[in-house]
Amino acid sequence: MIRPTELTAGVCVGLLGRRVRGPHWTGRQLSWVDTTRAGTGAAGPSEPEAHEAGGPGGQLGGSLQLGRMTPLGPRHVATLVLDGRVTGAVPADGGWVIGGDPAFLRRDGRVVGLDLPPCTGIWCDPAGRLWLDTGHALHRVDLGGRVLSVLDGPTDALAWSPDTRTMYRVCDGGLVAHEFDLANGTTGAARPLVSSARGVAVDVDGFAWVAGGNTVRRVDHTGVAYTIVRLADATAVGCCFAGSTLLITTAGGEVHACEPGTTGAPSVRWMGLPGRGRTDAPAFP
Repeated sequence: MIRPTELTAGVCVGLLGRRVRGPHWTGRQLSWVDTTRAGTGAAGPSEPEAHEAGGPGGQLGGSLQLGRMTPLGPRHVATLVLDGRVTGAVPADGGWVIGGDPAFLRRDGRVVGLDLPPCTGIWCDPAGRLWLDTGHALHRVDLGGRVLSVLDGPTDALAWSPDTRTMYRVCDGGLVAHEFDLANGTTGAARPLVSSARGVAVDVDGFAWVAGGNTVRRVDHTGVAYTIVRLADATAVGCCFAGSTLLITTAGGEVHACEPGTTGAPSVRWMGLPGRGRTDAPAFP
């Protein structure tokens, strides 16, 4: 029997926001969203304000926060405020694709709407395609803009193995693993790994890090845990590698961090073509 290594995560103060979600590390830049209402008007540089979100269906607005990793941990650099519902943001060339009410946010703060389904989750696969959770199904957005429903039911998190052959999905059944065809973006049958999960990340060695309860667990392809990261008085709902740092988002909106002794690959940028297909929008600079 394997006895897991036990680690402790501490509160990370470098990721500003009242309800931090969906951090991404591109190898140079760190980005995350604050799903609380951060202001009104056009998107642009601003300091986050302390307003609770409200209204039917969830948040009315939020902000994209930008930062960088330093030897002392994450450091906040800038804030871009957004109207509309904000549930996540995927890095792209020249900006970010915003989840919630889908839009393309340019680096200069301008927003261009995208003709994509409203979504509660947004991810990018190793080929640079978008994946959207609408609450009822998981959709794939091909690089030309075509939107296809791939799997039924809600999806809380997605991640892919380093060899791209496995897609890890957090759903009502916990963490499951699907065989994945990168060329076609298709999935095979689900193989259960962990019965209860909220988020997932994958390290460079192919182990999945599964957030749920007050822990994040490093598990192999059979679901056996090799490392357990414990959080004090917080519930883990997501995790992301920023180099050698594991960032853990919590139900309360704060972030915890630890150095688990391994690294994760940088986030893949969206490689879609916004001027074609259903994303019929002006070309981006």
